[in-house]
Amino acid sequence: MATLYDLLGVAPGASADEVRAAYRRAAREHHPDRHGEAASSRMADINHAWQVLSDPQRRREYDLSLRVPSARESVGPSSPAAPSAAGSPVVEPAFNPLARYQDPPRFPWRFMGVMALVGIAFVMLGVFTAGDPKPHAVDNVLHAGDCVVIEANGDASERLCTDPHDGVVALFLSNGSACPADTQPHRDLLGMGIACVQMLTVPATASGLGEVGNGEAG
Repeated sequence: MATLYDLLGVAPGASADEVRAAYRRAAREHHPDRHGEAASSRMADINHAWQVLSDPQRRREYDLSLRVPSARESVGPSSPAAPSAAGSPVVEPAFNPLARYQDPPRFPWRFMGVMALVGIAFVMLGVFTAGDPKPHAVDNVLHAGDCVVIEANGDASERLCTDPHDGVVALFLSNGSACPADTQPHRDLLGMGIACVQMLTVPATASGLGEVGNGEAG
């Protein structure tokens, strides 16, 4: 069976950027505007693959579902329950209830304590040295959490959240569903679906610089 990775044409170990780039290629190649309604089913599969693989939690759960446990090997001649080559059954040793107390295993408490201290030191170092997360590049492939400006034709165009913007994408729909009541529907620039945008109090396109006006009197 084809996996979601096969639909996008990437390996299971592909990075998030590689999955995003593969989705854009597949979406452009199989978009119904180019191939007609016959490509709608394929496009729906591609959108589903993107929605799963772009979400770290859903991707992790999907990867786990792909791991099929190996079939249990059949009992061979070397199995304790199998008869020996000469035809006589193998005799198991008698059970000794005191055997486990004769040489109990030792838990490496000292080693585990050292490893715990090393781990705590690395975490503290990461907290003090970590900088601001680098924002992803603007590519107009919208998903929840992206900041957008509304173009004159009503399309939603992605912007860095550090730049002036009109709202934030709360939900991206590709199946024609209705947006929640507290959002506004806007088509994305690539025509892949509808972005449900939570608008700012004063849109950036209306204020020019995207700042809520605090104009001084006089």
